[in-house]
Amino acid sequence: MTNRYKYWLIGLGIVGLVALLSWLWIDYRTTGTTILETHFNRDRAVLINQLRHQGRHNAIILVAAIAIGSAIPGVPISAIAILSGIFFGRWPGFVITLTGITLGNLLAIYLMSQFPKRAKPSRFQYLTDKLKTMRHPRLGLSIGYAISMLPTVLVNYTALELRPSFATTFSCIVMGSLPVSFLYAFGGDELLSGNIKTVILAVVLVLLLVGLYEIIRRDQRRRAQAD
Repeated sequence: MTNRYKYWLIGLGIVGLVALLSWLWIDYRTTGTTILETHFNRDRAVLINQLRHQGRHNAIILVAAIAIGSAIPGVPISAIAILSGIFFGRWPGFVITLTGITLGNLLAIYLMSQFPKRAKPSRFQYLTDKLKTMRHPRLGLSIGYAISMLPTVLVNYTALELRPSFATTFSCIVMGSLPVSFLYAFGGDELLSGNIKTVILAVVLVLLLVGLYEIIRRDQRRRAQAD
């Protein structure tokens, strides 16, 4: 496929993502508006129960939205994935987020493989090279998917270059997506429940991930300069 098809696919994905999010808004509009207007002055438990019993089909819609968002470069998937914890609670939201992110990355890798002329992400090329030359590249891929600040297009490109089996790629995506899926789902649930301490803890975890990313980035730059 040519780059023209790539842009068409991205545009189609954006349209599909907007349509799915609009569908969710229509289904949750009444309860969501009540929560925003009353600031939970009404019975919090009743409102949360109403929010989380809007229909099981919404779980499929949210999985599809997270998958499409994960496959489109530049989409802030955290803003979508956190809805899983808000709409469905901790563990159901965790499963929904993990499923969506996994399917989205698998879809992105497949679509990238269909374009023979793939442009390397030069801004992060040194990280791509290091991931490929690590003693345990599978571990590197899992870490790459776990660091939400690292563009997934970079990690997917590296997975494509390494040419692992489907089972290996699948396991790396799942293992790497576990912590971020947990963070989004539990963070969304606690945000709705008003548990500020847990939200603060989630923010701290995000900052730790940012710090880990910065440490890796600076270390790779020093090694690149030394070489």
